Amino acid sequence: MILAVDSSGSTGVALVDDGGAVVAARRSGDPRGHAEAIGPLLDAVLTDRIADVAAVAYGVGPGPFTGLRVGMAAARTVAMVLGVPELPVLSHDAIALAALEGGTEPPFVVVADAKRREVYATVYRSVDVAGVPVRDEEPRVGALDAVPDLPHITAVVDPAVLGRVAALRRAAGIAPEPPDARYLRSPDVTLAAPKRVTG
Repeated sequence: MILAVDSSGSTGVALVDDGGAVVAARRSGDPRGHAEAIGPLLDAVLTDRIADVAAVAYGVGPGPFTGLRVGMAAARTVAMVLGVPELPVLSHDAIALAALEGGTEPPFVVVADAKRREVYATVYRSVDVAGVPVRDEEPRVGALDAVPDLPHITAVVDPAVLGRVAALRRAAGIAPEPPDARYLRSPDVTLAAPKRVTG
């Protein structure tokens, strides 16, 4: 089975079988508080099932700096402790697959709130051999009016669908996403430059 974790928005955890069917899933409704939510969610999903985990999938964004770091770090720790492969997935790919399964055909663009009056946007125009929508390029962050004039898909990432993306691509022999977080911009809080002492 595949454990799937996403914290690009709210925090979600799911366990899916090799065919992508949901075995267990939990999600926090709080768009913040990722660090407080991740432990109890993992515990709820993995109770009596941890020995069955054969791989760990996790969302790499786009999303906020702190939220992504929490989910990715937790997922990678579980993978390391269990000695199983990591299967990074672009979080928007899960939204795109859910849209496709719901009857929306590409081309379309997945759009998510990036705060500061900006959005994250990822354009999808085709489907790969695994049956998962393929993006044109890396996601971008910017003004909503700069998003291509295509049908907009706006949804919360379902960790079970993210796990299904990983399962489908793994079965088709498609390499996982690079394990790099897609912050797309610097964190809101930065360290102050050290004061220069003269005298």
